[in-house]
Amino acid sequence: MEKYKFFDLPEFSTVKDILENERKNYVITLFGLCKILYAGRASSIATYSSRLITFKPDGSVLVHSNKKLKPVNWQPSSSEVKVEIGDELNIYVERKRPKEVLEILMPIVYYLSLSKVDEGEFHLFGSESEMVEEVVKNPELISRDFIPLEREYQTPFGKIDLLGVTSTGYLILEFKRAQAGLEAVSQLKRYVDYLSWKGERVRGGIVAPSISKSALKLLKKYGLEYFQLSPKLLPTIRLK
Repeated sequence: MEKYKFFDLPEFSTVKDILENERKNYVITLFGLCKILYAGRASSIATYSSRLITFKPDGSVLVHSNKKLKPVNWQPSSSEVKVEIGDELNIYVERKRPKEVLEILMPIVYYLSLSKVDEGEFHLFGSESEMVEEVVKNPELISRDFIPLEREYQTPFGKIDLLGVTSTGYLILEFKRAQAGLEAVSQLKRYVDYLSWKGERVRGGIVAPSISKSALKLLKKYGLEYFQLSPKLLPTIRLK
């Protein structure tokens, strides 16, 4: 199977044939003059303008203009596509539940491309979740006697990133991938107060690469702790 194909000013019949027979195999992009009609939970009209329309193998369809990140119109995966030829190329993108229809009217298609896009693997580096995982695997980063017990421990005030225990009692850890501020300290204090109210012996600590002066001052006032830990970044990328 070819990795890509390109058609300059394709005939409507060519576009129809490709959308009907190759949509499950390629990411298909149309660039052309189009009008977009939407009917469903609301309704909208996007008047004639040159736009990019992308059809993905999972059934999702996105219509982009020259501004902003989000598409002008879109339909999610599992949508069905029907193509009709008249004075214009009419493309209908239908979603069954809830019932939604996107109608794309194209008097001209400037180009059509087919791309064999692979999914590959995705790894997020430097996230708070990754920092928690690092401490779970290497609890000595906090203290020699620290034993992790539960991640995302539910409380009425939110989820504790990591709850553990030491020789002196429970230890609540709040993680931040960037500099910790007053909000992080206040959140940690709520967690500590909650478990203390339940009659437990509790300590609390912020785990972050750095902490602001005001946050550190408040942390000490509350009798809480700071553990310095930086998230792992992809080694080949340097932020300037």
